Amino acid sequence: MDEYISTRRPYNAFLASIVEDYFFMDIPVEALSGKTEFIVPFPRITFCYYFDRPFSLTNHNTQETVIEKIIITKVSTTQISILPTTDRVKILGTHIKPFALAYFTKQPIHKLPWLINTEDLFGDIAVKFQNKINVCTDPEQMFDVIEDIFLDNVLVRDLSLITRAVELIETSDTNLSIEELSSQLNTTERTLRNHFYEHIGCSPKEYLQIVKIKKVAYQLKYSDQSLTDIAFDNHYFDQAHFINDLKKITGYSPGELRKLISNFRFLQF
Repeated sequence: MDEYISTRRPYNAFLASIVEDYFFMDIPVEALSGKTEFIVPFPRITFCYYFDRPFSLTNHNTQETVIEKIIITKVSTTQISILPTTDRVKILGTHIKPFALAYFTKQPIHKLPWLINTEDLFGDIAVKFQNKINVCTDPEQMFDVIEDIFLDNVLVRDLSLITRAVELIETSDTNLSIEELSSQLNTTERTLRNHFYEHIGCSPKEYLQIVKIKKVAYQLKYSDQSLTDIAFDNHYFDQAHFINDLKKITGYSPGELRKLISNFRFLQF
């Protein structure tokens, strides 16, 4: 049963500021703890190329299922599950900052579909990318191809406001209000909302929720804290509110999520 997993950070300094990592996985489905994976909303965009082993992706909010071999996810609270359609999982991908897609397209991100077909968005660029990847002999060559594609197609844009907004949210208390965030950025709440929808695809409030959920999920996975302590840590002073919020966004209660989260494979907790 051969398994191969590899990751790498970008070499280019600018890309390293917007791309968190490149990753490659080639593993038999039988080696996984479960086939279907319910994706916890995550404050990063994920690009995935599945080679000749496409995945089935289901949007549980709209009950829509699609089978794709190359996709880009959006930052959202949509409940999504993924399922391999072959006997192996083979993925090449990258995790990028929530605003980073706006460096490669001027289309408003909130107008793009819940699952972005990379060929629809980038056309020949996506086709050429696949052709180059398919002749690579190892992950390092693949990572070099991704880096070259990014550098050849990055747009010159001023995303300083949304970049700073994300930094403030992710480095400050997750109980930060939109009013406080706008004040720290010396901008209006309306301008802030517009930048989030345009460059990330969700509202500032939704993004704050997703960052909070990531923190909760991390604590559920890696700490032995009680659910009550985790709730207090994340400014939930009412257990019912904590349970309802988590279930509304993820589809699971905190207790259910703690049991399931060890199975989550494709996002970084």
